[in-house]
Amino acid sequence: MSASSSYPDAAEGGFAFIDRLGELTGHRDIKQFLNSALRETLQAVNSEAGSLLFLGDQSLMVREGDLSPEVESQISLWEDGLTQRLKESSLQIRERESLPITTHVMEKTRRLLVNTPLLQDRRLTGSLTAVFPPGQSLSLSKRQALASCARIIGNLARTIEELAIAQSSLNQLTFLCETSRALVSTLDVTAVLENTMQLATRVLNASASTLMLLDEDTKELVFEIPHGEKRDVLTSYRMPMHEGIAGWVATHGTPALVNDVHQDDRFSDKVDAWTGFLTQSVICAPLQIKERTIGVLELLNKISEPGFTDDDLRLLSTLAAQAGIAIENARLYRSLREERDRIIRIQEEARHELARDLHDSTVQSLAAIAMNIDYIRGLVEHEPESAAERLDELHETVTKASRETRTLLFELRPIILGAKGLVPTLETYVEQLQEEGSPIFHFNDGGFDKRLSDKVEATTFIIVQEAINNARKHAKARNIWLNLAEADEHLLVAVEDDGRGFDLEKTREAYDQHSRLGLLSMQERADLVDGQLSVQSKLDKGTKITLRVPLSPPAEQP
Repeated sequence: MSASSSYPDAAEGGFAFIDRLGELTGHRDIKQFLNSALRETLQAVNSEAGSLLFLGDQSLMVREGDLSPEVESQISLWEDGLTQRLKESSLQIRERESLPITTHVMEKTRRLLVNTPLLQDRRLTGSLTAVFPPGQSLSLSKRQALASCARIIGNLARTIEELAIAQSSLNQLTFLCETSRALVSTLDVTAVLENTMQLATRVLNASASTLMLLDEDTKELVFEIPHGEKRDVLTSYRMPMHEGIAGWVATHGTPALVNDVHQDDRFSDKVDAWTGFLTQSVICAPLQIKERTIGVLELLNKISEPGFTDDDLRLLSTLAAQAGIAIENARLYRSLREERDRIIRIQEEARHELARDLHDSTVQSLAAIAMNIDYIRGLVEHEPESAAERLDELHETVTKASRETRTLLFELRPIILGAKGLVPTLETYVEQLQEEGSPIFHFNDGGFDKRLSDKVEATTFIIVQEAINNARKHAKARNIWLNLAEADEHLLVAVEDDGRGFDLEKTREAYDQHSRLGLLSMQERADLVDGQLSVQSKLDKGTKITLRVPLSPPAEQP
């Protein structure tokens, strides 16, 4: 560039240009500030070109004007030497010591190069080089001007960098607060994570992002929440867990930062080929719950230079930890809601079953009793000799209704279970059922006389009750065996019949489809007490259902 006439020579105009440097503090981008500061300095000292190197948290170099190859070579020699020296140790200027200014005249063009270090307080943070036209000399005023600019630029650059770092940290904290508040404000995890990915893309200045969840069955990463120009193509896209940088992160449970994917052997271009998106840089963080990886957060193509940073990766890792908790909370909530619905369904089925039992037994008996009473009234008036016989029949009907009612009440919640325990309750239950006649019951307590927890005893009784009811109502069994045994700190309870049996796999499929009570209900109840339920059945060969429950509750996890 040529010297600007808007600035007088430094010797004539003093240091008014220093005020102009102060006005540049409005910049919040460090590179923009360095460009403006170099331009102002070169105009102030009537220099035609120059270079400014700042070595702060990141190395930044800006140049201005016409720099020939030989001039660039000399400037690079100075700047590379200073960079290497600062890598080895921190350099400082002693108090009241003047800045060391180096000059060099190019042999061919006779252009004058002047180099002075940048200072932040007294610590060297870079260098300022000015290039003057042939024939010019370094006057005292220009020397003083360059020294003043070097000090001011060094301090302002460091201040702006610290402000930028502070602003970045504030933005990150604000972002984390916003996402934390959003993640705990609702259990609609899809909506929350969608907003989170949009925020992450904006805050980390990325072109695209996606949240992938691991499908444990297929060992694939499923693109659940993509964000960016190819989001519609990527939704529900599946990728083998061992492929790509995201696959490596999922496999190793370790974050990754790659600013040139084509130089990384882990990169796979299959997704790019599928979508037409060109991936250049990537940062990934694993989604983990209790050290178990459930997915990956991935951001692509940092828009601003020099690419993704370690700070970006730390922020993404923090976000991934929050997202993992949100996903787990949502899953637990969904599981609780499903469990609530299942319990309500079981209760409804139980009420319907009770209503059917009452209708088929007690209600029918009561209706028969009412009809017999009316009939006997007529016999007393017209055929009194026949009334006694019909009264005997009525007595049997009443006795049967009473027995059926007691059995139903006993099945709902036997009082004896809490007072005397499981074995006496089963004995009483079998006796009541045997009074009704067929089938024939065979009960063997195996010498077991211990008490279990209230929960285990109640659940065991309900499972036995369900198994016996199935055998009575559906198996057409002639005999039912109920056997107890103790083995390896467990109670074994077996209900076996000689009925018609069934196809186990087809029955399970039917229960899954129709959500009815039966085997599925017994299995779920067994799970609630850490029990194991096994079912053996063949057509025309009978059925055997075995429940294995621990004698003592499992130790709580720390």
